[in-house]
Amino acid sequence: MRAFLVLILLCIFAFGSTLKIATYNVENLFDGENNGNEYPDFRIEKGKWSKQKASQKIYRIREVLNALDADIIALQEVENEQILKELAKGTKYTYATFAITKNAPIGLGVLSKIRPEDSERFTVAGVKTRDILRLGFRLDNERFELFVVHFPAYKRNGFKAQKHAEITLKTALGERKNVIVLGDFNTPFGSGKTNLLYDIMTTKNYTNLWNELAYKERYSFAAYGKKRAIDHILLSREFLTNGKLVYVCDSFNVFKPDFMMDGGFVKRYDKSRLYSDHLPLFFEISTDIKQRCGIIDKILKFR
Repeated sequence: MRAFLVLILLCIFAFGSTLKIATYNVENLFDGENNGNEYPDFRIEKGKWSKQKASQKIYRIREVLNALDADIIALQEVENEQILKELAKGTKYTYATFAITKNAPIGLGVLSKIRPEDSERFTVAGVKTRDILRLGFRLDNERFELFVVHFPAYKRNGFKAQKHAEITLKTALGERKNVIVLGDFNTPFGSGKTNLLYDIMTTKNYTNLWNELAYKERYSFAAYGKKRAIDHILLSREFLTNGKLVYVCDSFNVFKPDFMMDGGFVKRYDKSRLYSDHLPLFFEISTDIKQRCGIIDKILKFR
């Protein structure tokens, strides 16, 4: 028996552990109660929202979460902690972390199957609804940190507000190692100096996982006849170079199951989306360093 247990431990150590991590803007996940902070369209009786519609939305988003089956998923546009916990019912998620600015209509949530070690919130100056949430986790005793963001939309708030969020994030990142930044940045994929993520990518030497996909596959927003890559996942350099935690080669993708898609766009019914106008992004990290991309993989990547 003892020899058998030793063999099991050796196998675990040899192959390492893997985590699937995702991000998903669930688009205005409001409950069926009025608290005074909702957007006008989501005030019961005065708007078009109702308890029935809230229940249907929770059911649909939960359907996506169960099909995706990530170990950790970051969510944007969640009204409150109560609806986040309601969403977790009927899933495998044990832990729910929520963050919101006081009196803001929506906040950030993280559902996870593993316990967060700690969490922290960073306030973006001059922006009402766009705090940044940090959580610390461990995989096989190797610590990594998750930063969840939802940057202001350029169309409503302008570039100045977006820049405030970017500076806040960059300051919060500091010199941390094993960092994952993910969420809705409300800025398109790009590598030029005018791109909002340029400073983080260059000064912090982070990698954007959109580089892993061909141009035609680079979209996470799929509604109103438009496809855009405005959600992002950024990894600090340790995951792709010499760290003990590695990005699993070719694991990044957009989650587009048939049940939620209609001709490349999110399904709609009676002019309303059944799910969200965004699609989840997901990838894997592991303590098995053999799963890191090699030089041949990098040469073959679409850039």
